[in-house]
Amino acid sequence: MCIVARLACCILLVLAARTAAAQARQYVWSDIDCRQSRIAAWPGLKCRATNAVPSEGNIGVFRQWAAFGTSRDGYYAQLFVWEAQNSFSYLSADETTADFVKWIFEHGKFIAQVSPVARYKDADYVTFTDGKAGRNCAGFRRIGRPQRGGYDSVMGGILCAPSGKTIGDVDISTFIDNARLQPPVR
Repeated sequence: MCIVARLACCILLVLAARTAAAQARQYVWSDIDCRQSRIAAWPGLKCRATNAVPSEGNIGVFRQWAAFGTSRDGYYAQLFVWEAQNSFSYLSADETTADFVKWIFEHGKFIAQVSPVARYKDADYVTFTDGKAGRNCAGFRRIGRPQRGGYDSVMGGILCAPSGKTIGDVDISTFIDNARLQPPVR
């Protein structure tokens, strides 16, 4: 009976350790001061960041950043960065730009009328309709520097006009031009 109890304790300890390791691999978002963000957020945006999350083998480490808000004239902006935290980490960009935009957008499952992918400088973008809020929007994806078979970061953004207004080429180019990273806070 003592052997069975000890074996049960060992199994429970192993399971508890695996559960703790799996929980440590989850992104947990927290509000932060935008000056601490990797995103160069403009006034009026709110910023959030995750904890640093290790990969399965604890070699790769990743972190996510977000900035979002609505301007006085009703335009909604959302910026997102997923970043490798060391030189052993890399991110892939296997999904399409449209799928990436759906993934980062809070109303992603309601996206409709997605345009073909277009290119502006170093970013790919699509325009679409936010079926939940009835807004015309644009979303972009910018890939970072090549690193170990992938990239060191992936940045994206969403810009939505107020209901009844459209998103034009100037809006898209200005938004992508202003979506930048700032140096890491040390």
